[in-house]
Amino acid sequence: MTDLEYLQARIAGYADYANAAARHQVDKQIRAWLGEALTDARERLNPDGALGERLDGLLLRCEFSDQRVIRAADHARFGPDLVDRVHQLDRGIVETAEGIRAAASADELSSELDDAARLLDERFGAIADAPSS
Repeated sequence: MTDLEYLQARIAGYADYANAAARHQVDKQIRAWLGEALTDARERLNPDGALGERLDGLLLRCEFSDQRVIRAADHARFGPDLVDRVHQLDRGIVETAEGIRAAASADELSSELDDAARLLDERFGAIADAPSS
């Protein structure tokens, strides 16, 4: 199963980066998927202190459009290599969201939050570093 097929099987109507008109939508879809997992973890595990603050920070990243990502996506040339790379990163975010949903302890949640933040940053970097269209 390709990364795109995986994403389409998990997220109804996954918009795909190959379509320029859908790029903002797919960003919202990925952030919403992760945000739902974070909300579930907040309710289930009720983390406090630094872990709760990290979770809240990631929730904020999911609730509001990241204007850096939007600007980068508007200017990037989405050739096949970039589309494949962003699909790979989106799949990682979706898999991490599943790990967040499955986390049974603060330690497990902490590790998953680290992965989610790293993948969001890598996703932005991949788009921002792409040649301009």
